[in-house]
Amino acid sequence: MVNTKPYPDVSSSVNKFKVTLLLCCFVFCFTIIACNNKPYVATVNGSKINLEDYKLQLDRRKRMMPGDFLNQPGYRKRFEEEVLDGMITEKIMFLRAQELNISVTDKELKEKIKEFKQDYGDNFSGLLAKENIKYEQWKEDFRKEMLLQKLVQADVNAKIRVTDDEAEKYFNEHRNNYKTESRVRVAQIVVRDLSLAKKVEARLKKGEDFAAVAAEVSIGPEAKRGGELGFITRQTMPDPLDKTIFSMPVNKISPIVQSSYGYHILKVLELQPAGDGSFEDIKEKVISDIWSQKEEAAFVNWLEELKTKAVVKKEKNISWKE
Repeated sequence: MVNTKPYPDVSSSVNKFKVTLLLCCFVFCFTIIACNNKPYVATVNGSKINLEDYKLQLDRRKRMMPGDFLNQPGYRKRFEEEVLDGMITEKIMFLRAQELNISVTDKELKEKIKEFKQDYGDNFSGLLAKENIKYEQWKEDFRKEMLLQKLVQADVNAKIRVTDDEAEKYFNEHRNNYKTESRVRVAQIVVRDLSLAKKVEARLKKGEDFAAVAAEVSIGPEAKRGGELGFITRQTMPDPLDKTIFSMPVNKISPIVQSSYGYHILKVLELQPAGDGSFEDIKEKVISDIWSQKEEAAFVNWLEELKTKAVVKKEKNISWKE
């Protein structure tokens, strides 16, 4: 059997080539011998990278840098080259997208922006204002990012496959990576004051159902689930709760435990001891791990191949003066 899946989040891979661009910056003025229409700094397969766009990119990168980087010696030329090289790499990828007729429609962009805004809620506009980013510029950058994601998905990740046999072999060779911690499935009742906690404790000792009491009186968001928190591992809960949970036998009810949230009564519903785990239990995680490795390697190889084939010419008639 062969497993395939859509690429979950390629932004980290797509942006890897941009990481080195985040360095220091200086204040420049530019002189250039212009050719044809707009002056340009480089061409990729005959497609120009305009000087104006280059200036804007330099300025934007500068604003992203801490001030203490600006005066370090030797950074000027390296910064200029790295920003230009990053723009060249982007241009190579955009030209590949054109070659494959890959684009982002206005409808796709609108829907994705809507999702993005929902994630950030009312903070979205404030975030842009805080970073001094104009919405239209952000929107255009977002469209470009979506385009690169679609390109990588279509031209790189769609070709990746992981077989079950491959995953099982990987699991057997990396068993230490898949050892499971002991964990418990636990439920709780949490209330604000000690007097109420004592009343709840008395009810439970008389045999009332833990889940029913939790649903009635607990102030925790899990109350509607009968107080069930699901499986947790050590050091997930605050110290007094963690210590109590992992010292209790299954189906026993704890004494009242105080934390900064209030007064808790806990019940361990199930215990899963630490162990190696079986391949079938963690098969999907193994496949995901292999997939991530293949995506990374495939992206690097794909990008290097595109760069090798590209005809890049940097404009020589440019001089920089501080």
